[in-house]
Formats: sequence, structure tokens, C-alpha cells
Amino acid sequence: MNDIMKMIRFDLISVSRLTVPYVAIFAAICIIASLFSLPIGIFCIISFIMIIAPVQGINNSRCKRLYGMLPVGRSSVIKALFTEITVTMFAGELLTFLCLLLVRISSLYKILPEKLSDIAGKFPTMPDSRYEKLYLLAAAAFAFIMIVISFAQMRSEIRNMEAAIRELIILVAVFAAAATFISVMIYNGKLRALKEILLPPTSAGKWLLIAVLNAVTLAAAYLLCTVTVKKASDKEL
Repeated sequence: MNDIMKMIRFDLISVSRLTVPYVAIFAAICIIASLFSLPIGIFCIISFIMIIAPVQGINNSRCKRLYGMLPVGRSSVIKALFTEITVTMFAGELLTFLCLLLVRISSLYKILPEKLSDIAGKFPTMPDSRYEKLYLLAAAAFAFIMIVISFAQMRSEIRNMEAAIRELIILVAVFAAAATFISVMIYNGKLRALKEILLPPTSAGKWLLIAVLNAVTLAAAYLLCTVTVKKASDKEL
């Protein structure tokens, strides 16, 4: 555990001046915009992963040899990378939820210019059943991006980044095709049972689905990390 924490600290120090200030500025902008009922905070899920983007670049380049000079095992390096991905993505999701809450409860949009106020005012006055779909959308985006990035990390560690990208393109294409098919079927009034699962009609149902999405996502990330450690921990850094 100490080696994992050392690697996380090392990575954060390495990128602290490269990405953290910019992500922090973007997060501040999102919070301020949320106070005026502008929901751009939903992009925090994507922005937070940028904190460790340089680490991913180092890990998948010739600079990776730098890790071989550190007094830690490869398994600790892998676990640290997956932990960084999980923590930054989860923090982005939580900040998105906070921004959506601020959008809902704030009334500062009333001091904005008339046209902008009319646009921003639609979100605090939106029916609960519709507004809660934004939370569900954020949770779904977290699940999808988290699993995709974790899968890419696993394949790049076991094989290489080029193979990971090829497999990732195939995976995303299959997912897009399946999502399109399901969406068309639901739009045509079919798969009603599936629609109620994907879009629960009640608030309790939506929040239960959000909890399930998060639990499944974290479990998938842990499983992918475990497989990566098992398959790649003996490879030379």
C-alpha cells in the first residue's frame, strides 16, 4: 500500500503544474456558472481525467523507463494508475452532481441579461422527473468513460497502446451500434420493460440506477486492474 501511495504522490507531483491549475480553473468556472443556473458543470466528468493525462502519456511512451528506475514494483505502478483513474473520474462525477444541485437551487440567474436569464431559468423550473435525468446522464457518462479508459489501460499494459486503440475502436463501435438499435426500438414503442430499467419513471428508481451504475463501474475497474496486475506485473518496465 505504501508503494502505491508513493507512486500516486510521485505522479501528482509530476503533473501538478501541467494540468491541475487548468482543471481547477475550469472547475471554478463550472461552479460559478452553476450558481447562475448554467449547467456546464456536467463536463467536469471529462475534465477531471485530464489531471492525470500526462501520466498516461508517460506510461505509454519511451519515457516509461523512468518508472523502472523507481524503487517500486510494476504491480504497484499499475495499481497506482488505476487508482488515479478511478479517483479523478469519481471526483469529476461528484463535482458534476454538486453543479447540478447548485443549478437547481440557485436563483442568481434572475440578474442575468433577459435572453440569457430566460435560457438559464428553464433548468431550476424544470420538473423533477426531467431534471433528474441529467444526474442519470452524468452517471451513465461516468460509467462509460471510466470503463473505456480502464479497458484501454489494461490492454496497453498487457500488449501495447496501438493494440489497445484498435480494440477500443471496435468496442466503442459495437457499443454505439447496440445503443442505436436499442434507442430506435424504444422510440418505436418496443422494449418497454428495458425502457423502464434504463429510464425509471420515479425519483427513487433513478437514484437506485445511479447507485447501481456506480457500483458496477467501480467493480469493473477493480476487475480490470486485477487482470492487468496478473497479466502484466512480471513484464519489464
